[in-house]
Amino acid sequence: MQKDTEQGHDKISLAYTEIGEMERQLLGIQSRIRLVSSLWLWGAFAGMAYILTENLNIHISNELIFLGVNTTALIGICVLWALDLLVYHRQLVWIMSEGRYMEDKYNWLPRIRKYRYNSLCHSDSSPRMVWYYFLQTLVLMLLGAGSLSTWLYKHQTETLAGYTSLYVIIVSLLILIVYIITDDKVPVNPKSHRKPKP
Repeated sequence: MQKDTEQGHDKISLAYTEIGEMERQLLGIQSRIRLVSSLWLWGAFAGMAYILTENLNIHISNELIFLGVNTTALIGICVLWALDLLVYHRQLVWIMSEGRYMEDKYNWLPRIRKYRYNSLCHSDSSPRMVWYYFLQTLVLMLLGAGSLSTWLYKHQTETLAGYTSLYVIIVSLLILIVYIITDDKVPVNPKSHRKPKP
């Protein structure tokens, strides 16, 4: 009987350890995605600064190259934003809720996830991450609109308001779509709400 109990404890400990390993892997992936996003933003800033300070001697205006670099970085950050919060963060929430369920069910397991959840005031951290990406894309959108306005002011003054507004509307819709699909409530693992059997 005692041997069966020890084997049961070993299986539960192994499952609990596996959950912790999966959490660490997902957190590592998410941190790398955010690092790539930041590097993408700073790389875009460096590229745009180079374009503004150098005469590239090509047939395309510096403002349009600036706009191209800016818009490419903005779209890339939106893709990373969606990948982070729609794929990896959802998996992390499900795995963490499974760990919390195990902690509630088996009193001898440490209460790591429960304390972490309480320190977050019983809320998911995804809204803060949404703002992290949202502010990056907003800055890039404003810089892109400024670059397009400058080019239009130099070459096609009569279409300045129309094309700049069109650019802002299109990019705003892109950011809004990504914001809406990533800011929804992350589905909760049903086990996290189920009362463990005594």
